Amino acid sequence: MNGLPHPQPAFQKLSDTSMVARLIHNALRQMMRQPFRTLLILQGVIWGTALGVFPPAILKGTFRKAEWDASAQGTNRIVLALEHLEVAESFSWKDVSWIRENYQAEIDHISGFAMVKPDTKQGQWILATDTAAMASRAMKVSSGRFISTEELNSASKVCVLEHKLARKLFGNESPLGQSFQNQDGIEFEIIGVASLESGVGENLDEFGYESGHPMSRWIQELKRNIGVVDDDQVKQLKTGLNVMVPFTVFPEISPNIIEIRAEPNRVMNLRDRLKTDLIETGYQPVIYTNALLPFLYGQTLDTFIELNRIVFLLCVIVGTCVVCVLMVLSVVERQREIAIRRVEGARQWHIAFQFIVETGTLCAVGSVMGVPLGLGLAAIRCALEPLASVDWMFPPFESFLIVAIVTGIGLVGGCLPAWRAVRSDPVEILRYE
Repeated sequence: MNGLPHPQPAFQKLSDTSMVARLIHNALRQMMRQPFRTLLILQGVIWGTALGVFPPAILKGTFRKAEWDASAQGTNRIVLALEHLEVAESFSWKDVSWIRENYQAEIDHISGFAMVKPDTKQGQWILATDTAAMASRAMKVSSGRFISTEELNSASKVCVLEHKLARKLFGNESPLGQSFQNQDGIEFEIIGVASLESGVGENLDEFGYESGHPMSRWIQELKRNIGVVDDDQVKQLKTGLNVMVPFTVFPEISPNIIEIRAEPNRVMNLRDRLKTDLIETGYQPVIYTNALLPFLYGQTLDTFIELNRIVFLLCVIVGTCVVCVLMVLSVVERQREIAIRRVEGARQWHIAFQFIVETGTLCAVGSVMGVPLGLGLAAIRCALEPLASVDWMFPPFESFLIVAIVTGIGLVGGCLPAWRAVRSDPVEILRYE
């Protein structure tokens, strides 16, 4: 009998990889035995992870929407108007040219609009503009063509109908080649039909709020009470019911609206500089930009990100400490198991490694559960947000990094229960069993 080899414990025959897999499996089985208790243990880790995922989900989704749908959301749009006090004021076409030349490197498109309001409700608004109107308004020619430079210079009596007006006047019939007569009896040849770019929203006001939203109505009412520029002029640009003609046909009419398109991250700086330059020129400008931009590209965002990182780390550290303390208590509860394993031949580092892996597994599971919670909070936040420009998305890199950090902290924190387990004396434990 003494010559026969003693059977080796099963865990000694396993490779390192198999042993880790077995320990992880045992840890998950321990968690499933008492799921409610496990959930309570993991609260700090879950909420800490959720707080880490929530901000990048909002920020990445909003930036993606701002960059991909800049024209649709108006985040790349600047509208210049003037306060109408005792005397009606307007810009000049020289102002449009001056802005185009002096801000050439910073703006993408600019055009002016001399807006002629009809005498009756059945009449159409006339937008006397230049050849850059399509780009500055984020529109495209759906049929025909737009006004050419030659037609602008020669004051040709041609016009481009917007899509809703074309459908209203001609139905399914093509309006190209037909004539349009304005309220003064001037006839224009219809050379094209213009429509909004795909995905561009018609229901957003100049501040980025959906039309009809309580905040939008409150702002419009406030503007009317303090005598700000006529709301109809700015809103009319997105109705789809206008007629665009060369501004040279009406040389006596000056532009009262200037619309500019630029990169969203430049809009705030451009707005401030334009306001300063126009005030120095003697104007009293009203400048509309998307209400989301100060948050996206302002200092408040950086402060919010730093604060979130601090809160995230504190929550994760506190949650990990709770897990580690409870794992120490688990060591006390499982002393008989530890003693039996030691008697069977398990070394001290086997026992220590077991509790490190179990603690790391707990934190890994908690962090993985925290990711969808953070995404859910982001989705709820966007659903309650009045601005149509706010969105969310799954941030893969940040989520992976957060899960890795939390798991790493859990592995380090597992050293405490591991140290407590290693110090257990199997002889003393079994003596009292």
